Amino acid sequence: MRSDSSMMQPLLDGFAARARTSDGLAAQRSPKPFADATPVAVDEQEAAAGHPRDLAATLLTRRSSLHYADTPVRTDLILSLLQNALRRDSDGWELDDDTGPLEAFVFALRSEGKPAGVYRVTAEELSYIAPASVVDDPELLGVQREFADAGGIVSVYANVDRADSWAGSHGYRLCAVRAAMALYDFHLRCQSHDLVGTMFGGFIGSSVRNLVQSDGVTRHPLLAATYAHPAP
Repeated sequence: MRSDSSMMQPLLDGFAARARTSDGLAAQRSPKPFADATPVAVDEQEAAAGHPRDLAATLLTRRSSLHYADTPVRTDLILSLLQNALRRDSDGWELDDDTGPLEAFVFALRSEGKPAGVYRVTAEELSYIAPASVVDDPELLGVQREFADAGGIVSVYANVDRADSWAGSHGYRLCAVRAAMALYDFHLRCQSHDLVGTMFGGFIGSSVRNLVQSDGVTRHPLLAATYAHPAP
């Protein structure tokens, strides 16, 4: 593939196609709800603690890292940063009615201020899904074991069924772009608060498919990131 890029061109061209590839009835389907989820609220005092760096300083100091401290991370801060990123995505793109909103799941492995566990985050709501113990082996969450050494992992999901019914492959492409933008928004703001982490595409969605009720269509994982305190 590196020596002959022409082999990739048909795939890239296909992403511009707007013809739907499914039955076009995505509006009649929706992601499974979480009947047993517990609504949570962000402790604004905890989330606002500290003095984050501005964007210029953050970009100058930002590093992708797989070396993490064992120190628990303030989950209120993580939930607040992530929800605000999803709100900016929703307000900026104005595509939720067409492609469905993004949603994210936080696997808070080492948590301060809130129970370690799995949290669902959307632009509109926050909820606690399950304790961290339901993730039998955190190393199975990613293709690299080092991801599990982080304070937590965030994975962004999209409704690719609705995206396809709206604009075919182009709809999927926009979902991928939105997920990347929202997660980079979150990632950089984590860095501005002196946290570290890395973006990665090797999240193993099948390891938590039942936990997050992901059918790979109405709820499909697109991109993930770690977050943690830096190693000493």
